[in-house]
Amino acid sequence: PHPAPARVAPSAAVATLGAKLYEQNCAQCHGDDGQGAGGIYPPLAGNRGVTMASTANLIQVVLHGGFAPATAGNPRPYGMPPYMLKLSDSDIAAVLTHVRGAWGNSAPAVSELDVTRLRSSSK
Repeated sequence: PHPAPARVAPSAAVATLGAKLYEQNCAQCHGDDGQGAGGIYPPLAGNRGVTMASTANLIQVVLHGGFAPATAGNPRPYGMPPYMLKLSDSDIAAVLTHVRGAWGNSAPAVSELDVTRLRSSSK
């Protein structure tokens, strides 16, 4: 196993942009404190999917959204809208860098290049 990369604090501009984008696009569902809403919206604080070394799944969810299947017990599940057309690659990198470093999360930044690669591979 390889050790996880050390977290490097993002620049002030990236940190400010990421926090602003989170407030505008994510906080309504995931909460100002990243705790989510029990059974409806998942918490981002302490979420392994947020802090994993690979950011591919996290980036894909923001690009394409995510929707749980409808079941008899949950016929109209909540979902996350896609942000592919709303946020640029640098915006997505900034907001995910914010999420990966907020509320006790301590994961490395997401690069704009990582987002660009995944966006272009999904075309």
